[in-house]
Amino acid sequence: MYGIGIVGLGTMGRRLAESIRANPAFAIVAAYDPAAAETTIPMAGSIAELIDNPSVRCVYVATPPLTHEEIVRAVAGAGKALLCEKPLAASPEAARVCVDAVARAGIPAAVNFPFATAPAAVRLKELVETGALGENLSAHLTLRFRRWPREWQQGAASWLAGPEQGGFTREVVSHFAFLALRLFGQGRLTDCAIERGPMGTETQVRAILQFASATMIIDAAVDGDQDEFNRFEVKGSRSSAVMSEWYRLTHESGDIAPERADAEQIAELALLLGGRPSRLATFEEAAQVVSLIEEILKS
Repeated sequence: MYGIGIVGLGTMGRRLAESIRANPAFAIVAAYDPAAAETTIPMAGSIAELIDNPSVRCVYVATPPLTHEEIVRAVAGAGKALLCEKPLAASPEAARVCVDAVARAGIPAAVNFPFATAPAAVRLKELVETGALGENLSAHLTLRFRRWPREWQQGAASWLAGPEQGGFTREVVSHFAFLALRLFGQGRLTDCAIERGPMGTETQVRAILQFASATMIIDAAVDGDQDEFNRFEVKGSRSSAVMSEWYRLTHESGDIAPERADAEQIAELALLLGGRPSRLATFEEAAQVVSLIEEILKS
């Protein structure tokens, strides 16, 4: 059984804690969050205390992006394994520091991009790799939000509203940028236009990313009357496949109903800690996502 410590008990920290508890390969040893609400998890007095706990084999970092670099360096320095929330960092430079820290330490490390293991995303990858969609691939991502941050994030994570580490491009587009990297190989930004609101965060993004085997168009905006709408379509010469509602896949070969991937992520973490191959996002992949996202936001 792997002892795990959690830094940050916000929405993601609490949610993934449920899947960690449900997996017999893990035991939550302690958590640290100075603003944590009532919890049954034993609380450490500091991040250092949690990291130094000999029962903690792995640390799950579920704090805002600007804090990741310092925490990752501390965990890597202690030789503990890492699972970090996305985005890996709020700048390419900080992301590269994180990559280098885990590489030097030689520790198991991954970033929590659920599309690494979500059934819909895994099936979409199969369709692309087997040629079921055909050739001349293209992708189109459409995102709409009634407001940003989203309704369920209001008041709970104020950092999401500011341009320094928040905005829907880092928080949501990054998921699909990771998926595109897995589907199509290396990518780069070729065109982008952004509009920003009074808080400084983006209200509209139009961008084109060129990947090794496909072009991806991003059409995202805070607009409309739906709390959230997301649609990711991949077209080829033979057919197309659509991911929507985050985890729904629609394709002529059969559909996949929406299903969160938290349990799959934790199961893969157990493989990683056991020294076996894992489908989890690597720090290197996550750093590539940060580079693409921050390039968009520089526009």
